[in-house]
Amino acid sequence: MNRKAKVIATLGNSTEGLLEEIVAKGADAVLIDTYYGSTEECVDRINKIKELREKLNKNTAIIYDLDHIYAESKYKLIKIEEESVQFACENDVDFVACPFVSNLDEIRKVKDILHANGKKDIGLIVKIDCKEAYENIDEIIQFADSIMINRDELGMELPYQDLPGIQKEIIKKANASIKEVILTTQMLHSMIYNPRPTRAEVSDVANAVIDGVDAIMLIEETAIGSYPKEALETVDRIITYIETQDKVLNNNSKEYRSLQMDIAHAISLSTKYLLDSVDVNNIVTYTKSGSTAKFIARYRPNVEILAVVPSKQKARKLALTRGVTTFIEENTLTMEEMLSLAPKFAKESELAKEGDLILITAGQPDLGKENVPPTDFVNIRQV
Repeated sequence: MNRKAKVIATLGNSTEGLLEEIVAKGADAVLIDTYYGSTEECVDRINKIKELREKLNKNTAIIYDLDHIYAESKYKLIKIEEESVQFACENDVDFVACPFVSNLDEIRKVKDILHANGKKDIGLIVKIDCKEAYENIDEIIQFADSIMINRDELGMELPYQDLPGIQKEIIKKANASIKEVILTTQMLHSMIYNPRPTRAEVSDVANAVIDGVDAIMLIEETAIGSYPKEALETVDRIITYIETQDKVLNNNSKEYRSLQMDIAHAISLSTKYLLDSVDVNNIVTYTKSGSTAKFIARYRPNVEILAVVPSKQKARKLALTRGVTTFIEENTLTMEEMLSLAPKFAKESELAKEGDLILITAGQPDLGKENVPPTDFVNIRQV
């Protein structure tokens, strides 16, 4: 069983000799932060990651951090520097991580700059890093593409005893809104200096997975720590194990009963309950934008999701989505081709083997037109 929750590694001096290993099997995404290197070093790291993901045929996403809160002064940002957003556009990253600066106006400006530069496909991750961000969480979740809970900064403005409940609340709201939620800061803090985690840190990572995070991000553990490789191996081992446990697998939420949803969403939900009756090893979903894969992932099926997408760029947009592996198929396929090729794609991705059953979701292809209809059918086939 492959790990479903994703891992993000922050790059820094400690990762310089490990980039190929990180791309090959260490992380689903990397964070580039100018706090851990000069502008030139950040550009070099971005280019090296792009080269390695092509060489290794990986869809490792690149996140650029717009936040400079970590400056030595520790003063809070008043506004986001436009030059930082331009840098993200010029270097064609996949996501930007944006701090919350008292209101949504500055964040809207970030999205406007991305669109003005023809980079509307760059995902906007909004950090919940202050009291105001938490108080505006519902509006932020609706506006952002993904959410990042920055516990270090958040804990400076809120009572520490409130943080566990707030963390669970934000995760639950993000899950319900089909928005990826990333948890970060001090996940394996002791591993900056030691090759083994504390028992409390193991419990922290495990509980985050049980609560429903899509991704866990390591910061100093990989950027400047003495044991970046061991930290990545540790978080991978914890997640992989805890995802086999009943507390994660038996999440039978009935929240869907009160939701109004479109056909694609309803089909995605139905896959979870079909799995209870049929011994399926893998879900293969054909998705042009990635939204159907996110819908399916929202209900935490106990098998892996293979999202067949039209480009590597679309694949990287799903790099933070829990339980989703991607497969690139650039051609527009007919219905018969989708059904016949799905077992082959699952087998090539090592998510199913000969004789296994797979569940397929897709939309009726409208050949010759730009817009492909949304997901509207489900099928079960043998590999």
